[in-house]
Amino acid sequence: MTTDAALDAELTAALRERGHRVTLPRLLVHRHLRRSERHVTPERLHAELAPQHPSLSPATIYGTLDLLDDLGFVRRVSTPRGTTVYDSRVAPHHHIICRACGRIQDIEAPVDSGAAERAARGAGFTVDHGQLQLSGLCAECANGPVSRSPSGPADRAA
Repeated sequence: MTTDAALDAELTAALRERGHRVTLPRLLVHRHLRRSERHVTPERLHAELAPQHPSLSPATIYGTLDLLDDLGFVRRVSTPRGTTVYDSRVAPHHHIICRACGRIQDIEAPVDSGAAERAARGAGFTVDHGQLQLSGLCAECANGPVSRSPSGPADRAA
């Protein structure tokens, strides 16, 4: 496991290189995300950090997640229900998302995105990264009663 000092040094270097201030909330959010190694909503992240850091506001969480996404430390993943989750795993991978319970799971599979990237370049678009999202029913929902939780993937994000 990476130490807090190593995580802080990594983020500090990236922030300073891009002209951003190093703040305790940014360090706390980054540490928490990198340690948890799962998909998390901003609301859930706030709920997990607020008991130890009550001055940490939801607005700070949202702003920090956007900055970490811009810096390449997290990936923003939009779900079919409109919920946005953040994934601290930035290496190329794909996601499966259950349309019933909202569970999000990483999958490892090669996908030839060359044709899509060429089409994007042809349209004048510069591709930063790509991912495939498949939606359907997870094994639990496919084999049991379908629960349609309005809260989205927050409680089931893998």
